[in-house]
Amino acid sequence: MWWSDGEWEAMTAAEQCGMCADAHLPTNDHSTLIATTSTSHVRLARNQHHAGYSLVILREHVVDMSELPPEQLARFWADVQRAARVIDGVFRSKKIDYLVMGHRMPHLHCHLLPQHATDDPLRNVNIADGPTYLPPDAFDAAIAALQRMWESSEPPLGR
Repeated sequence: MWWSDGEWEAMTAAEQCGMCADAHLPTNDHSTLIATTSTSHVRLARNQHHAGYSLVILREHVVDMSELPPEQLARFWADVQRAARVIDGVFRSKKIDYLVMGHRMPHLHCHLLPQHATDDPLRNVNIADGPTYLPPDAFDAAIAALQRMWESSEPPLGR
């Protein structure tokens, strides 16, 4: 049974949005900031069960990508593409899976879940796998490597 109309209205309000509240912060309970563009925040998840698991979060509070004008949607996906290239450059994944849902956290964001040689390619990806938390020094090293690679990468769309 879907959320009631009142529950959904409350969940989709920008004033109640957890991503609006903390996606811009250097660190929060779930992730650490890698980069910010004019369109998105790119964050490394604390749960690293899939090494390199990251999120690209739209800076503006929008519930569904269908609400975006084409130019803004293109910029969002360009940020997702750049994040994937950076993640692959650091973590050397076999493939990155992209997941956009938003029925529990109604704010446009994309999960980037790298797949590695040790993963079962026939098993569906589950963002709830784990949790696997890296030691603080390893997590900080991953953040630093991702930030360095982000700074040296070319922004798509000539931005």
